[in-house]
Amino acid sequence: MRFSLWTAAAVATVVLVSGGVISSGAFAAGGAAGGRPVPVVYDSDMDFDDASTLAYLCEEHKLRRVELRAVTVANNGFGHPERTLRHARSVLEQCGLPGVPVAEGGTGAGVNPAPAELVATIESVLSGALGDGARPPYQAPGTAAGLIARAVRQAGPPVTVIATGPMTNLAGALRQRGVAERIGRIQIMGGAIDVPGNLYGSALPGFDNSQEFNMWMDPPAARAVLRDARPGTVHLVPLDATASVPITQDYVARLAADQHAPGARITYRIASHPEMAALIDLGIMYWWDAAAAVSAVHDGIVTTPRRVRLDVVLAGEQSGRTVRAPRGWPVRAAFGADRAAFEQRFLDSLNGRR
Repeated sequence: MRFSLWTAAAVATVVLVSGGVISSGAFAAGGAAGGRPVPVVYDSDMDFDDASTLAYLCEEHKLRRVELRAVTVANNGFGHPERTLRHARSVLEQCGLPGVPVAEGGTGAGVNPAPAELVATIESVLSGALGDGARPPYQAPGTAAGLIARAVRQAGPPVTVIATGPMTNLAGALRQRGVAERIGRIQIMGGAIDVPGNLYGSALPGFDNSQEFNMWMDPPAARAVLRDARPGTVHLVPLDATASVPITQDYVARLAADQHAPGARITYRIASHPEMAALIDLGIMYWWDAAAAVSAVHDGIVTTPRRVRLDVVLAGEQSGRTVRAPRGWPVRAAFGADRAAFEQRFLDSLNGRR
């Protein structure tokens, strides 16, 4: 079964829940209502996975499944603060969508700064894959939170926000009047509920690795999004689900052989970059953000969705951990993913195939 993103929240209010498990149709969504694309705002920190996800959303936009109304980047995540917006603009231009509005968040280091060694690696990969390393930083008017709020208010149907970085920008937008009420769905890649975290390298000292990076980089913002979002609209794709979608050299080879649209070519150049190849060979790379985005548009990607109440730890060695809490905020979280379904749908959409 498929139904539009903007009706997901309404359907969720009437779905029958048994034993805490929600029917898959209440979690996933796809297509457009009456032929009308679903308005989407994409907020990320523009690392390698985010750039591939943006390429995917561009192709879904051209297929008229979504209407990509705005792209915002957080500068307190894995992207290099002076390059994130340039990379987002490069992806949009190469995909043939130069008119999509973009904006960035502040340039502060954030609550828990991303490991400098990973930021440097990601910058090297994206500059090489996108060919924009020599281009000057892109300047956009306004702030990321302001653009999210404006895009949400100006859309017709309720907007889906896909968030795959620290929640700083989205938390700022939700503080503005009338924004939460106009969002039909918030699809978040973040959190680790029943699995360990994914902290790495210089991020580990002082923490117990129960945290997922996106939540860890700005725990107060993550909690604010759970608190301020309209009840029933937050859908979480945590590490529990993305553990099923590793990036493999076999899949990179499939991309190499199937590049019929800009989205596929961009994603292949990113995934095949030598520095990415080394990380893939270590078995530590996953399609984290892409899984969240594809499952926001298509059914059958994530599995075992459940309604849970979550909170975010703000301090101490578990700062940024997502924890079950009786007085926490309700989210619909996925606990698995169908790897074969994801890989095929991602490849088809990147190539502009219906």
